[in-house]
Amino acid sequence: MPFVRGKLTGEYFKLYTDTFEQQRSLIHLLEELDYEFHVIPSKADRPIKVVIKGLPRDTPIINIQAELLELGFTVERVSQLIGRITKQPLSTFSYSYPPPQSL
Repeated sequence: MPFVRGKLTGEYFKLYTDTFEQQRSLIHLLEELDYEFHVIPSKADRPIKVVIKGLPRDTPIINIQAELLELGFTVERVSQLIGRITKQPLSTFSYSYPPPQSL
């Protein structure tokens, strides 16, 4: 049984571990007990997000993606942000790329 910290949040019970090995052990235990659960990826495994501001709002996303690839960046996703109130495209774009691989 791994060392686990727990926290009740609303109707859910969140479990936290300190290491990847403890997390893996906890996942196997929950699977054996046939509990329903969801694993949130660690911050090290999530894509890195960058915001690009100041481009014209009618800039095609495919052009931004092509420029990033030409500059040597790995592109996972490029999207244009939308205003919450106006629902209109903004002159702000979001770019995400995979996290660096640990050595």
